Amino acid sequence: MKTCNDCSAENNDSAIACQMCGMGNLTSEEGLAVEQASMELLAKSQSVKVFTVHNPSTIHVAEELGVVFGNSSKQAFWGLSTQANRLSRAYEVALANLKYDAAILGADAVVGVTFALNNSTGSSAALLAGSSEAVMLLGTAVRMR
Repeated sequence: MKTCNDCSAENNDSAIACQMCGMGNLTSEEGLAVEQASMELLAKSQSVKVFTVHNPSTIHVAEELGVVFGNSSKQAFWGLSTQANRLSRAYEVALANLKYDAAILGADAVVGVTFALNNSTGSSAALLAGSSEAVMLLGTAVRMR
């Protein structure tokens, strides 16, 4: 069965448009399960704590789960008014990506987070489009006791 993302009506697998509302936004049960799992990970990622130190005194690390990475390009936010606004927004997105990657591993926190700003203004493409700075965050995902 397929489910309509607009009206939630169930349709047969051969349907290309919803038989109830006529919209073509159908998702299979498997697709709905994947979407629901993704939404649950997104919700969990909101509670992942982030520390720049390796051994924060406020948590007790039970298990190290692996390295996680978050990045974003400042250029993606070109419409914002100032360079500082673009950079700030790119940092927020990189942090959200880092926390999401940690949630995928089942982490409660990320420790030892480092920040890097990659500026590729030396390339000819970057000169045409302006700076294509990327914000990158790297840390270790951990499970707390």
